[in-house]
Amino acid sequence: MLRNLRPALNKSTNWRNYFLGIVNGVSTRVGMSVTHPSMVLSVFIRTLGGSNALVGLLPAIRFGGWFLPQFLAASWIQPRPRKVPVVVAMEGARILMYAALAVLTYSLGLSHPGLLLVLFFVLFTPSRLTAGSGALARLDAIGKVVPPSRRASFFADRNFWGGAIVFGLGFLVRFMLDPDRGLPFPSNFALLFGLSCLSFVVAALSFSQVRETQDLNQQSRHSLLAQLARAPGLVRQDPDFRRYLLVRILLNMVRIADPFYAVFALDMLGAPPSMVGFYLSAMTLADILSNLVWQRAERMHGTYAIVQASSLLTAVAPLLAAALPWLMHLFGFTVERHGLLPAYLFTSVFLLAGSSNSGRTIGLMALLLDIAPDQERASYVGLVNTVLGFVSFLPIFAGVIIDRVGFEPIFFSTTLLLLLGYLVTLGWKSRQV
Repeated sequence: MLRNLRPALNKSTNWRNYFLGIVNGVSTRVGMSVTHPSMVLSVFIRTLGGSNALVGLLPAIRFGGWFLPQFLAASWIQPRPRKVPVVVAMEGARILMYAALAVLTYSLGLSHPGLLLVLFFVLFTPSRLTAGSGALARLDAIGKVVPPSRRASFFADRNFWGGAIVFGLGFLVRFMLDPDRGLPFPSNFALLFGLSCLSFVVAALSFSQVRETQDLNQQSRHSLLAQLARAPGLVRQDPDFRRYLLVRILLNMVRIADPFYAVFALDMLGAPPSMVGFYLSAMTLADILSNLVWQRAERMHGTYAIVQASSLLTAVAPLLAAALPWLMHLFGFTVERHGLLPAYLFTSVFLLAGSSNSGRTIGLMALLLDIAPDQERASYVGLVNTVLGFVSFLPIFAGVIIDRVGFEPIFFSTTLLLLLGYLVTLGWKSRQV
């Protein structure tokens, strides 16, 4: 397995980079959370008159735009001896687009909602493309500056502090979207876009200060066609990577159901739009608290164990989303008789989603960096994410299906696919990273 030859960083620089990487990750998470695509932006689309199909388009653009270009971008990023400048440049492009969304939302939200809906997708799409390329360079840089023994802890610390801040921001989002106490539309969404923009500025500034060694034996740059031709070989030569890729594809099916949990609560359980902030806080709190459990489990049982456990938990969330309304009806909990109680009981779905997401993030990110050879790190990461990009377009079709037959078939189908992903992880039960 190929390894990079590069000068070692001293201990103080390692800790400095560790801290800056966490600040960058926390700031990026805050920026994405205050305009959370599956929560806040889905409500934004519905407020502008968009359909469920357009709501389903959100995760397709969010993840497809982020994932799809990465394997090709790896052919440009991988030969570069330094990755930090790439991260900063891509983050700068995203900052400009979110600033434009804030201004346009404030200017056009009331007078031209249809035009704003079009402009939103025009700007949101390239913002995800640049964010994806920047994330690939950032993960490659993290693989260089964070020692292997600290990687799981790095992702866990980043999740914990990011979750702690986002938990508080969930109450702000709830206040902002409350029609009685918060700002009126479109000022509320314009301010949320502005807060995202500010968070991305902090993310770019912090990562620009990371001290990165220059790789000494980087490969020459491949053309786009040559890079595509390399993909089958990368998968064939590494059985661990093949299994990892299959697990990621199956677990990524959670994106089919994710964007519709909040919409389901609004449409079927009588939840007001402000409830989205409560759900966001609940999901984030579960992320924070479970993060401590996942860290301990990783130290005791290894990375593969938390991937398996979080995979099983991931499959439970859409199953609960489908079954909980039926159970509430069975026991007499209805919107007509109990007001918002069914909407609050539905919070359990977001608690499961937050807990499982925390475990997947820690386990799968650390596992990929452990599997990937140093010289091929960008290509390994990029290939995984590009494949996932194609999968990410499935929520578009899910939105169309929901408009025709309802939410439950989508939730049940997602559960079966996620259970299959969990079964594939069981092949790792005798392995330890």
